[in-house]
Amino acid sequence: MSLDLFDLGSVVDLILARRFLVPFAIGLALAVAVYYASGETPASAAVAFFIGLVGLIAGVVFQLAGGKPRAA
Repeated sequence: MSLDLFDLGSVVDLILARRFLVPFAIGLALAVAVYYASGETPASAAVAFFIGLVGLIAGVVFQLAGGKPRAA
């Protein structure tokens, strides 16, 4: 897969890929849950931001490292 940042279709395909979307969505869900469960303080916002960032990084790593699925 060739990534051309000026081609909007390839960027959308990259974002909607399951390998990227699942870890990112889980990270965002955990971040929101931690933020609201810990009282909506500035410290909990910082922790939630870090959790969301970890989800984003995990999604990017999975997308870049993902190759062909293994045959069962």
